[in-house]
Formats: sequence, C-alpha cells, structure tokens
Amino acid sequence: MSGAAICVAHLVWAPLGLAPLERFAGSYRRHPAGAEHRLRLVFNGFDDPEALRSARAAAAGLDAEETVLERPALDLDVYRGVLAAGDAGAYLFCNSYCELLADGWLGMLDEQRRAPGVGMVAASGSWESQLTPAPLPLKLLRWRRFAPFPNPHLRTNAFMLDRELARSLRWPAIRRKSDAWALEGGRASLSRQVCDRGGRLLVVGRDGRGYESDDWPASHTFRSGEQENLLIADNRTQDYAGADVATRRRLAELAWGPAGSDRDG
Repeated sequence: MSGAAICVAHLVWAPLGLAPLERFAGSYRRHPAGAEHRLRLVFNGFDDPEALRSARAAAAGLDAEETVLERPALDLDVYRGVLAAGDAGAYLFCNSYCELLADGWLGMLDEQRRAPGVGMVAASGSWESQLTPAPLPLKLLRWRRFAPFPNPHLRTNAFMLDRELARSLRWPAIRRKSDAWALEGGRASLSRQVCDRGGRLLVVGRDGRGYESDDWPASHTFRSGEQENLLIADNRTQDYAGADVATRRRLAELAWGPAGSDRDG
C-alpha cells in the first residue's frame, strides 16, 4: 500500500452477509470523501470462495485495494495488521457496520486530525464504562482493566490517527471481546494512551466541528438528540435510532450518565 497520504480501511466480516458491505459501498458512492485517499477492503472470515466472489461484486467500482485474511480476527487485531503492513501517513478504520452519512466525511475528519495538539479523531465517543452494567462480582474482576464512569474514549467503529503515532502505542493482540473492550475503553485504551502523551481526542460531527470530550453528550452524534450530527453510522447508532423512548433513555444513561437521558430527544 503506497502512494496516498490517507488509507481508509473498511472491514468486511463474512458472517454478516452482504447487506453491511452494500450499505457501506452505496454510501461511499453517494458521498464524495473530500480528501485524497486509498480505500482498502479487508475481507475477514471468507472461507467460502463463492461468498468472497459475491462480496467483491458488491464492491465493484469502488477502485479498492483488498486484503483477504487467512483466518478470522477481531476488528482491532485486523487494524493492527493493516498498520504493520501499510505505509500510508494516516489511517481511518471503519468497521463492518459503517455507513457514511455526509459529503466530505474524510476531509472533515482529516482537517480536525491535523489541528494543533490533536492525537486521534472519531465519528463518535462515549463516557461509558464496562463497570457500570456489571454485577458486583464482575465489577471486581473488571476493575483492574476498566476505569469507572465517566470514562471518555473515542469509539473504534470509525476512528482516525497518524500511522507513526498508532504504531508507537501499546496495541496488544486481541484474542477475545474483552480485549477489544479494553483497547477501546479500558485503563490502557488507545484513547488514554493518546491523552497520556498530551494528545487531544476529538469527535467530528457532520457539521465539520471537532468536539472535545466535555461536549460529546451535546454534540448529537452518539445517543443524543436524533444523532442528527453523526458523520458515520454503525450498528450501535442504528440501534439507538430505532429504539423506543425507554430504550433510548437507558442507552443514553450508559453513555452519558443520568443527565444523558435528557438529551435523547
């Protein structure tokens, strides 16, 4: 991978079928990125050649490079491999559920990424802690890996950072879902490591603004309002959008605490 300052890496997870890839591909065709880049599709879990052919057909015309993984892996482990093999200057990692919602999506993310003092940007963030919903015995087990609420971190469904910075972070192999939770929102998360180095974390909205962590609940990007300022959707934002009032309130409280439910629109 070479020849572009930015790589957009989109994960295609075989067990989900074609629908998520079709949504991503359709949104990619509809919305100009607003920044020069190379698109890389990472095919994960495709042990059926026919399924792989169908996925390639769904992505026809995207002018994408591709990686076909030899064995299934969790998202953050895949991204670690992409970083090790690639040489772009910056990476936007998009999980299998991502859907682009606005023209200029990449340009907006990259502009904020290059702002003074910024270490990492994402389409959404949360204050959620894995300790909050856990029963007491599980809380005790999780305490060493997870900080209590509020626990500001960028969500890793769609996040962007400089390759040099990314490769300097502690990014261990991801063997189980709890490892992924810890790397996204634990005491040694990517977000916390960036902050420990003095880097700012910004959520970038559809309005092109970069929001500091104190402003995330009111940014209307994740589990607040109608999420009308969200730049890149995923399954979690879709769950909130389709939920009833009671479920929205519960999800908002997990993300932002009791006051968060007042922002659910």
